Amino acid sequence: MMLAADLLLLGGILLCLLSVVLAVVQLARTQAPRAAILVFMAGIVVLVLGASVDPDPFHPDDVVSAFHRVTGLALGG
Repeated sequence: MMLAADLLLLGGILLCLLSVVLAVVQLARTQAPRAAILVFMAGIVVLVLGASVDPDPFHPDDVVSAFHRVTGLALGG
């Protein structure tokens, strides 16, 4: 997987997770979760862009390996 696809994959996942936090905060304030929906849709768009950059399909293991490639961290030595 290429670095651009890694960044898009991680960015899309981050935006989708952020939308969950935004939804909880907005619902706790008794507001409609409009910002959360927009952030979630942006995360999906970024994930689709990442899938179009890389010809191979995403797998669950790709998330961890993409994180290691982007951050340069390796577990276990």
